Amino acid sequence: MHKRYGPIVRINPWEVHISDPEWNGVYKYSSKASKPHWFYMRFFGMFPSTNTAESHALHQVRRAPLQGYFASTNIQRYMPIIQAQVDKLSRRLADADGQVVSLSDAFRCLATDVATGFAFGTPFGHLDEPTFDHEFNMSVKTVVKMSMWSRHTYGLLLPVLHRIPESLAKKMNPAFGRVQWMREPEPTPGTDPDMIQTLLASSLPAEEKTFSRLFSETRSIIMAGTETTGSTLITITSSLLSDPGKLLLLRHELGNAEEAKVGRLEYSDLRELPYITGVINEGLRLANPTPSRLPRVCSDQDLQYKGWVIPRGTTISTTAQDTHNDPKIFKHPREFQPERWARIEDRKRLNRYLIPWGRGSRLCLGMELATIDLYLTVSRLFSPNSDFSMVLSNTEEDDWKAYHEFFAGFPKGKGLDVLVTSKKKVKRGRVKSRFT
Repeated sequence: MHKRYGPIVRINPWEVHISDPEWNGVYKYSSKASKPHWFYMRFFGMFPSTNTAESHALHQVRRAPLQGYFASTNIQRYMPIIQAQVDKLSRRLADADGQVVSLSDAFRCLATDVATGFAFGTPFGHLDEPTFDHEFNMSVKTVVKMSMWSRHTYGLLLPVLHRIPESLAKKMNPAFGRVQWMREPEPTPGTDPDMIQTLLASSLPAEEKTFSRLFSETRSIIMAGTETTGSTLITITSSLLSDPGKLLLLRHELGNAEEAKVGRLEYSDLRELPYITGVINEGLRLANPTPSRLPRVCSDQDLQYKGWVIPRGTTISTTAQDTHNDPKIFKHPREFQPERWARIEDRKRLNRYLIPWGRGSRLCLGMELATIDLYLTVSRLFSPNSDFSMVLSNTEEDDWKAYHEFFAGFPKGKGLDVLVTSKKKVKRGRVKSRFT
């Protein structure tokens, strides 16, 4: 539509969509824009979280106590838990010698365990499941499909489904039973407060500390972290395994850095390496973890876009994918090119247009946690000192690439499968990894 009608198009009676990488007026803090009820609350099942807060003021109230919990200093306290999940995935893959493994399931298990380990101090243990919890991952996809239907049924569908007895839900679909944990979160006691305890101890008003409110908050954060990180790791892995030259460049950079440090690279070390940074950025750009448009409503002021005045109360939306696929910014935008980020000046210029985490005052809370997960996982899986190697197994692009837009992107195929070969075997038995 934009190619035919220009950068601003009315897509329904109450909403205009703008495709212009230079414009973000409605997302600026100063606009104090709200989220339209019909788009967010209906989709997420009428459950109140920071993500679904409609007004700018309510969003600021709910976000305030979480801002500190997701701060860099607090995330550092959980680094051992994050690293332990990456190590566990690495061990699982090294022990799968000669087996075909679904990385689509494995990466989502990793992301879930990292998110829950950070939120509760104890991971849910999805990485321990023999099949990388395929059934649970399918249940998440089922839930988001229903969420899309819920948006168009006045938000009634998900609340009704949440009232179905567990025994009946399992008969309807065994996958539903695996979502039960999202109804009964238990805060982990300990010397350091977890996310639930942090919210309970905060200055939030009493109505913001009810069970349903806190449940909604944790569910929103965990599910958001699972799909965004999982889809990005899938895109990165498939792209690298499809291009031996780029994989070799990454392994060479990691090998040199590990040799220079004589040991495992920490997150701070990895952020200084240009090629893996390009790999991560290209993964985020191409995976586009949130392909949906992100509508906002500015009720107290008119907004200006070039020669158009957009009256207050109009729903305005943009889509990150339009920017990520703009050939004027990213030459050959459909191609995985980590080298485009290699030079510092190019990286600074392109970073402005890399917006997988959203924009403005509602920028994703978990972006740093997810970024740490991405760097640690990619460096561990593709290090020349890794205990295993992988090749694609009967996998085409359509199997793993996002096809359906259920707020997050989901493929129409079976996912990303790889054949794993362990490097731990030698003639005299098994040797330990240098990182074990």
